[in-house]
Amino acid sequence: AMACVAPSALRALPATGRVSARAVRPRASVALPRRAAAPSSPAPRRAVSAAAGSADDFDLTDEDIDLEFVGGEFVVEAFDDAAALATALCLEVQENAKACIEERGAFTFAVPGGSVAKSLKGLADMKDVDWTKVHVFFVNERVPGSKCLDLAMDTWAKKCGIPNENVHAVLGDDPKTAASLYEEQMRDLDRNQLPVDEANGLPVFDLILLGMGADGHVGSIYPDSETLDDESGAAVLGVEMPEKRSITMSMALINTADRVVVAASGTEKAETVRLALEDEECRLPGALCDAFSQIWFLDKEAASKLQAYEEMEETEDA
Repeated sequence: AMACVAPSALRALPATGRVSARAVRPRASVALPRRAAAPSSPAPRRAVSAAAGSADDFDLTDEDIDLEFVGGEFVVEAFDDAAALATALCLEVQENAKACIEERGAFTFAVPGGSVAKSLKGLADMKDVDWTKVHVFFVNERVPGSKCLDLAMDTWAKKCGIPNENVHAVLGDDPKTAASLYEEQMRDLDRNQLPVDEANGLPVFDLILLGMGADGHVGSIYPDSETLDDESGAAVLGVEMPEKRSITMSMALINTADRVVVAASGTEKAETVRLALEDEECRLPGALCDAFSQIWFLDKEAASKLQAYEEMEETEDA
């Protein structure tokens, strides 16, 4: 299947709205990242993944590769402020939705709650997307509850005109049951709306948006948790915590997506961002996000401890 991967929407932002883009070398990758050439020519999605190797190893032999690696990218963007980051998130959804709908007449993406969901309010002003062909799932949700659903509906989904039945609510009174039912909702969709990966059998989302917490968690996957180490192959997991019962998309499902954007802002997340992007031994959940196209959107405070950011600042000050 062809991927609905538009180039980063950031090129549509005014030059004053963001810090210059920098590609950051991914951990355990066989080659440096590269962007798709144009919206009309999306890169093919990865059906299977390559063996981990040196990021400098461009001339791979057959012995180096267990499976085929096609395309892909790993990009980090830093913005001047939260408003510019929010605009970028909206443009990311818009461009990928348009590309997918043009290609196959469907677009399916997943969103968290919190600041990322609030940042999507600008989607309501994007009238060039056929929102009736869009399906929305939630990366995580309290059980029982509808906090993320309510926030999305009140902030942007209703205003966009996405049909209510296309915004998929989490059902069930206990996490295990709710997780099973939510995975059923995914698998019940037409394969054109939500394809299935041939290698691992998991649904392939066109785009998953994530917010990373100061402790490195994404969704309801927390450091040193059972959900982080899950190897069941399930798409959705039940989470039983004393202070929080919820469901979450599994790391396996997140990393099966065509495109994942991790967003982080604020100085309190700067050290976590540095660990996730520069420490090869880091096992924080955010650090383990490794989709076919893996994108990080940061504000300049969250990016402030990255070596590439510091070097850029020194160059600009010189």
